[in-house]
Formats: sequence, C-alpha cells, structure tokens
Amino acid sequence: MKFSILVPAYNEEQSISSCLNSLISVAYDDKEIIVIDDASTDHTVQVVEEYLSKGVILVRRKINGGRAAALNSGLQKATGEVIVTTDADTIVPSNWLRRFNLCFEQQGVVAVGGSYQAKNKDKLLANVTSLLDIILNVVFKKSLVPNKLSGVNSAILRKELLNLGGFNENSWWSEDSELGWKLDKIGKVIYDRDNVVSTDYPDTWKNIWKRKFYWGYAMGLKFREQMPFNIKLWLRPMIFLALLLSLLTSLVTIPYGINMFLIPCLIFFFILSSLTILYIPLGIIVIVRNKERISVEAVFFLAVLPIVREFAYVYGMFLGFCKGRVGVIKPSWKEKIHHKDTESTEKKR
Repeated sequence: MKFSILVPAYNEEQSISSCLNSLISVAYDDKEIIVIDDASTDHTVQVVEEYLSKGVILVRRKINGGRAAALNSGLQKATGEVIVTTDADTIVPSNWLRRFNLCFEQQGVVAVGGSYQAKNKDKLLANVTSLLDIILNVVFKKSLVPNKLSGVNSAILRKELLNLGGFNENSWWSEDSELGWKLDKIGKVIYDRDNVVSTDYPDTWKNIWKRKFYWGYAMGLKFREQMPFNIKLWLRPMIFLALLLSLLTSLVTIPYGINMFLIPCLIFFFILSSLTILYIPLGIIVIVRNKERISVEAVFFLAVLPIVREFAYVYGMFLGFCKGRVGVIKPSWKEKIHHKDTESTEKKR
C-alpha cells in the first residue's frame, strides 16, 4: 500500500526542515512526500528545494488560499492509495506509516487518525496544554468526541476522499472534523492513540483562547447546518454549562443567608467536573510518566486551563450555532477563509 504524505506550508522556513527530516526517516519504502507551498513570502520554497534530490515533491501555489486549498492541490498530484496529512511544524515517529498500514488491514477501514503532543515542551503552558489533550484523548475520545481525525495526523483512503470531493475549502477551521463525520458514514474510522506525532502548541493564554474559540465556533456552524440532533455534540457544552451554572447559583445566593443549595451544588460541581477531580490527578500521573518536573505552577495550570479552554470552546460553539459574529480576531493562515480557482505549479526532481 502506497502512502502519499501531504504537507501544506505557509511561511514555515524555520520548522519545515525538521518535519521533512522526520518524514524522510520514516521506516516505510512505498511513500511519497508532497509539500504544498501556499504562496509563502519567506524562504520556505528555498528550504524545500534542498530536499528535492531526496525525492520530496514541491507543489507551488501562486495565490494563498489556506490549508484546505493547499491540501487539494497536493491531492491532485498524489499517486498513493492512502492520503496522509500533517503540518510543516510537525515531527513524526519512524513507525508512523507502519501503524497506519496495520490499521488499514482491518476490513472496512476508510480512515485512521492518530494523536499528537507538544513539540515545544520547553514552554510550560504548551506542555500542560498537551498533557490535557493526552488525557482528553485517553478518557473521552471514543465517547464525547465524535471526530477521530486531526489535521496533523490522519490517513484516508484516496478513493474515498476523492468521492467526497476532497477537502472542503469553505470549511475555514474544521475541515478535518467535517471530513471525519462524512467518512464515518461510509466506513470505519479508527483512532490510534498510540500513533503520536509532535507539533507546536500555543504557548500563550491568548493563543490558547483563540484556538479553542475557533474550534468551538466552527463546530457550532457545522452543528447548526448538519448535525443538530447529534447527542454527542450536545453533551460537552451541556455538561460544562450545568456545572458552571450550579456553582454560580450557589455563590449568588450566599449573601441571602444559609444556602441550602450550596453544599449539594458544590458536590455536584466537584464530583462530576472532569476539570478538577479528573484532570489534576491524571495530569500529575501523566507528568510523572513523561518524566516531567511537577511544579506548583504546573498544577495550577492543570486546574485553570480546562476551565478556560472549555469556556472558550462553549462560547465559540454558542456563537457559531447562533451564527453570531466572530469579532475582530484576525484568523491566521490555518484559520482563514480559502480562495478558489488558484493555480499551482509542480517542481519535482
């Protein structure tokens, strides 16, 4: 089975060398690596050109169109039976494609998704955020998270992807989620949590908020348009809102005397809330297993980060569902609405 690895890139001169080195080192012979430069303004193209002699294929787009548009340009050049997607700031393990190949040996499998962790572990906030995602993937991925595919670590049968029309260029943030839902209707989508890649995580509170907000906003849009009766999508925001309202109700009624609802509400909040009872102890376990140093600051982040991230996600999902305005936050390349009818040229050895 041949794998075509698609790497969309825009102004990635600082990180794409590490990515390509890891892809070339993958222990699997029948593969091709296709980098799609989305009209970068830095030296990304020059860096990639140094790898053409090693078999890397470079597709150059004349107009910046966004991640999904870049992936579609790469899809047109791909010859493999399986399309694998990752990002230019990502490092993959040597057994990456072998694990994907084993999954596709199962009958009826049309796509496989893997997990991811922080590459920039020297940044405490990024590292703790990565640990929280590991916990989420281990505990909730098969129950509360309906999408098993991530843009940085997914493999999809090429024929099924083409039948679905490729990557949706109008889905400005959640093309992987939308694709996962569609594929799940026509075959088996597997999540391999042990197939882990390393990628850059947001390392500031602002970027963490933006990331989760946009994910929630995009999910709300898709929720409204396509899946309003999917109970799994309701569970996450409803649980969070119930927990938050129970606590706020208790705190607001305290000034009026003995609050008969305070104790049961607090018990409800702390027992059911994965943000406290689950995340902190599991986070400490993950820190120890990953041989990371436990600090007061790390434990504080484990307690606060889930609340901030869930609030941003639910708030974004609410606005997306109501078709509200995103506001003045300027999307990055991976967030922007994509242009159509772009041209591409191919540079190949």
